[in-house]
Amino acid sequence: MSEKESKKPLLNLRYIVLCVVVLVFAVYSVVTLIDLYSQIGEKKSELDTLNDEIAIQEIKNEEMNDLYNSSDEEFSKYVEEIAREDLDYIKDGERVFVNISGD
Repeated sequence: MSEKESKKPLLNLRYIVLCVVVLVFAVYSVVTLIDLYSQIGEKKSELDTLNDEIAIQEIKNEEMNDLYNSSDEEFSKYVEEIAREDLDYIKDGERVFVNISGD
């Protein structure tokens, strides 16, 4: 057997091992990228939710600032509105009619 023939199987084995290593690395890279894209999507969703909550809180803060800076008359009207709508209070002498038919 010549020296070239004995090296040929060894080169083929090295080539096969190199191909397997490259293939495993490629599969690992693809799986890692897919996982990262999934995490990015989840974080974007969380960010959107937090931005919505921030916008709602900013509106509430603005309403509270408006109320704080309002006159006594405006404040009294606001308190009366809250008492009527949220607490179901009525003024003396008022009648409340309730529609029990559900329409």
